[in-house]
Amino acid sequence: MSSGLEIRDPVHGFIYREPQEQEIVDSSTFQRLRKLKQLALANLVYPGANHTRFDHSLGAFHVAGRISQRLRLDSNEARLIRLAALLHDIGHAPFSHVSEPILKKHSGEKIKLKPKQQVHELISAQIIQEDPSFHGLILESDRQKIVKLLNGDYGYTVLKDIVSGPVDADKQDYLLRDSYFCGVKYGLFDIERLINSLDLLDDEEDRFLAISKDGIHVLEQFVLAKYYMSTQVYRHRIRLIADEMIGRAISLGIEVDGVDWLRKLYTYDGSIEFIQEYLTWNDERLTIRILDGSHESYVWQMFDRLARRKLLKCIFDVTAKDLPTPESKMLVFADDDKFLGKLEKAIGDRWKYDSNLVICNNRVIFKSATKTESEISVLHPGKPRQFHEESTLFSAVNEAIQEQRFQVYAPAEYTDERDKKRQSREFSTEILDMIGNMAGGQKQELGGDVQ
Repeated sequence: MSSGLEIRDPVHGFIYREPQEQEIVDSSTFQRLRKLKQLALANLVYPGANHTRFDHSLGAFHVAGRISQRLRLDSNEARLIRLAALLHDIGHAPFSHVSEPILKKHSGEKIKLKPKQQVHELISAQIIQEDPSFHGLILESDRQKIVKLLNGDYGYTVLKDIVSGPVDADKQDYLLRDSYFCGVKYGLFDIERLINSLDLLDDEEDRFLAISKDGIHVLEQFVLAKYYMSTQVYRHRIRLIADEMIGRAISLGIEVDGVDWLRKLYTYDGSIEFIQEYLTWNDERLTIRILDGSHESYVWQMFDRLARRKLLKCIFDVTAKDLPTPESKMLVFADDDKFLGKLEKAIGDRWKYDSNLVICNNRVIFKSATKTESEISVLHPGKPRQFHEESTLFSAVNEAIQEQRFQVYAPAEYTDERDKKRQSREFSTEILDMIGNMAGGQKQELGGDVQ
């Protein structure tokens, strides 16, 4: 796009916006994204990781426009895709994805969610449709189309794929942007080559995003970039601990400390009153409000630790293959809050920790790092084939990352390196025994083998 207003971006160079798009960017609702960090507290590990949802939304918008041009979509489709990419993150809560499990838990009493549906997606849809900031800027019919497009309910499948799909504008931007601001090279790939390799696959009723045969190698590069960013940045040990501390702090603030304003913030009920209040919150305001509260509360204690970078320690870290029995594997990696709470209490009792400050995390998963790319169609003169059938690299990478980890974080203290090694051996041996005993007890309660 060569007309309109421009802004200089460190990742993509100049990003051009039409007057309508600029007015949306200038709205107070969109400007809120300046105060939502893209990677929560990853700056505790990577000091430069202070970029925001605002930066990323502009980047995704730019890439979506370039893909639309490459595919020669009609001007109306391209316009809607650009707007959808611009607004795709408009409903994120403070600390973004870290907040999602809490929103889901507490909002589930008020609203009905579809399988795999995220609460922030519902909030985004309502903001796009009902927030007054957009009423004079986007026609009502267009707002409805944008929401449908984001949900995959508008037009051909390719329209959704550009904004949210296997090789979408969202991923293409955040891999390069996160890599740049974290100061690492893991997320780099040839975006020019990737975009120019994208094409359309037509069947009798639909159109899909596909890639040319000459684009296999750059797609492999993209898959590796996603994998390395997952393992080295998104799942960095310190970042995982910080994210879990934020989540536990907010949960304790609602469920144990009884902080009413916090409960209301994380209980979406579908009302416009909720949206109006929700849009006044961001990372900074939430942190200040919590740290201005009672020093006796758990939520204050956790956020004070985060502010001073006095993080919990990872005292236990295993993969599924490290666990001794099928029963223990099933128990550890099941979605069973009762078991996790029981184990946290046992660990707290054994080492004299407050069990509310012991966190069991069984969500450290790498297996989805390349899953969505496997079925991208690769275009041939004859019948298209899927990417995993064409790529010699994909199978090896996919095989290598089928890993799920279980970690425990606690307020452990070490006097020196020797003491750390001694305690680590103790943690490893005794926590494994605890898990084994709990798994054995459950097996007995069930009266036989756990299938």
